[in-house]
Amino acid sequence: MFRNKATMLACAVLVLLLSACTGTVETAELSGHIKVVGSTALQPLVTRAAQLFQQRYPHVQISVAGGGSIYGLQAAANHQSDIGDSDIYADPAFYPDPNLTDYIVCIVPFTMVVNTDVTITNLTSQQLIDIFSRGAIGNWRQLGGPDLTIVPVVRPATSGTRATFRKYILGGRDEKGRLLQTDSSTTVLETVAHTPGAIGYVALSVLHSNKQSSVQAIATDNQTATPRSIASGHYAFWGYEHMYTLGEGNSLVTAFLNFMFTPTVQQEAQKMSYISVDTLRLSTTKPLASG
Repeated sequence: MFRNKATMLACAVLVLLLSACTGTVETAELSGHIKVVGSTALQPLVTRAAQLFQQRYPHVQISVAGGGSIYGLQAAANHQSDIGDSDIYADPAFYPDPNLTDYIVCIVPFTMVVNTDVTITNLTSQQLIDIFSRGAIGNWRQLGGPDLTIVPVVRPATSGTRATFRKYILGGRDEKGRLLQTDSSTTVLETVAHTPGAIGYVALSVLHSNKQSSVQAIATDNQTATPRSIASGHYAFWGYEHMYTLGEGNSLVTAFLNFMFTPTVQQEAQKMSYISVDTLRLSTTKPLASG
């Protein structure tokens, strides 16, 4: 059963209707520029979608940049970008403008990653709380691993991935560890890869798009980030990916947003370790918009 507001149910209907339509404006006259910023977890998919869209419409330019989910939301709400990508739900208390429109384009699974010196393959939610919040576990040997100091890598406050981790894994607790100054999933991978004993968290899609990164994903509560474990409610570390606009936008922005729901892009999403919006019809224990 969904734990979301009725307005979010309406958004689900919109998503499914959009995914059933052709999604693009079939005209060679499409031209102009779209600026997209925000979530680095969604960035790989939007970048790929932009490439495919520009191949169809060579007079269109789409710039895609990161900066974090909060940055994406603020940029869309303040007319600083055409589209703001975010891993989190735009709370009306902070974003009261009724013209801020939410397009849920896919589900993003997240995973814990560790340095390759770490031999641990699974951590419980309580152990993650003890590592990231309480500081009660500070060496991998306490968990049966090597004699290495545990170095938690913490995302900045602009990160939607961090917000999801704190809510669904840490139970809302604050984090302790090496705080990154830049909200970049790639920076997380690089930091964990080059720091003995390090542990962090990234979107599975980011891990997929950085296959050369020397880190290893580990399970949480003996579960990995698969569609089945998410749908069954056994894996909690995941969220919905949102693309926000302010107002109805122009025909070019609308065409690109519709394109995100076409089979072309949704199939790319699945290849890149996202989960298609079709699974929104599954019964889960998480609200339609996470945050």
